[in-house]
Amino acid sequence: MKDIIIIGAGPGGYETAIKAAKQGLSVLLIEKDKLGGTCLQKGCIPTKAYYQSAAVLRQLNQREDYGITGNFAFQFEKTYKRKEKIVSDLTQGVAFLLKRHNVEVVYGPARLVSTKEVAVDDSVYRGKNIIIATGSKPAVFPDWNVSAAITSDELLALKEVPKKLAIIGGGVVGIEFASIFNAFGSEVEIFEIADTILPMFDREISRRLQSYLKTQGIKIHTGARVLGLEEKGKIYYRAGNEEKSSAADKILISVGRIPNIDGLGLDAAGIKYDRRGIKVNSYFQTNVKNIYAIGDVTGKMMLAHTATYGGYHALSHILEEKSRVNFKIVPSCVFTFPEVAMAGLTEAECGRYEYRVHKAYFRANGKAVTMNDADGFIKIITVNNKIKGVHIIGPHASDLIHEAVIAMNGNIAADRFAECIHAHPTLGEIYLQAFEQ
Repeated sequence: MKDIIIIGAGPGGYETAIKAAKQGLSVLLIEKDKLGGTCLQKGCIPTKAYYQSAAVLRQLNQREDYGITGNFAFQFEKTYKRKEKIVSDLTQGVAFLLKRHNVEVVYGPARLVSTKEVAVDDSVYRGKNIIIATGSKPAVFPDWNVSAAITSDELLALKEVPKKLAIIGGGVVGIEFASIFNAFGSEVEIFEIADTILPMFDREISRRLQSYLKTQGIKIHTGARVLGLEEKGKIYYRAGNEEKSSAADKILISVGRIPNIDGLGLDAAGIKYDRRGIKVNSYFQTNVKNIYAIGDVTGKMMLAHTATYGGYHALSHILEEKSRVNFKIVPSCVFTFPEVAMAGLTEAECGRYEYRVHKAYFRANGKAVTMNDADGFIKIITVNNKIKGVHIIGPHASDLIHEAVIAMNGNIAADRFAECIHAHPTLGEIYLQAFEQ
């Protein structure tokens, strides 16, 4: 009998497996497809590989004041091969780490047959504790003609850039693909049912990003309800009281993700769940005390890093150790042009407090200007001299946000934070510039 059986080898599963093995526990990791899960195989990593290539293309084609001129023949096939190599190399790296730490790996579909038994094909494995980390899959609407569209999985498998790409959904995934394929030369059109893209982000940031994307040639319809699709790339939608249509070479459905719970045998183990995911407490423990669920399969905070830290948190509970991970302060990043990142409360969520907004623009930051990447700003929200939310749109926002995460986790006072020396010239100085306002 293993100390822990982990179902799913995504960031939550394999990282937790390695950490548990380092603690001296015997671990069995079960994966039905490839190591790394959606994040490595069909999500975070391949899209960021494309994003970096798109960023280089934008520099070469649009930033003539760098002194780079002339035609740049961008070959998407090379980008595709680069993406595939990166994914392959990292997959091999995960396999090496698991082997190095003596984590046993079994491939195949896992199914719970009791509270301590997991079947994979004809074999049954026993574990004192079980962690379910099976992730999620793209959501689709059954009343649409989905055969006329593709999900993010199929989009990443394309070897040619579509002339026109329509994207249904203006959330993180849809907006990232819009930015990437726009840079590659696609004509991009977005349909979002909410009145703004990135509806879960701070409203001011979302609206500013929408403005930037439009200036890049991306067409955005907000308040647009898609009514149906046709095989030849036809989209029917309602905007206000008017019904309209559009057409594209490829239609990406990007309306969220749903937990992978089918075929897991949750009923056999007596685990409570609904269509939104497996029910867990603050320790990611299900109603069955020795079975835990982490990451997307819970339907909460569908981010790779929350799956990883959820696994660490659950492992601490199994080991009867205290965990200080604060899931109220989770950074979220969007890889667009410019980047967007946030942590903590939005301004709308601070409405019940007496709060202050501190803001600074990258156009006044020397480093950003020298990079020729000075669009955007930082917005810091404080309540009683404590940082409650930080929102960034601009260069390297995904890196800059972690300074805020550390300060917020440490409960550092805003005026004390403003006294911390930052090197010059750096993008990080924008925090101090905001507090000076």
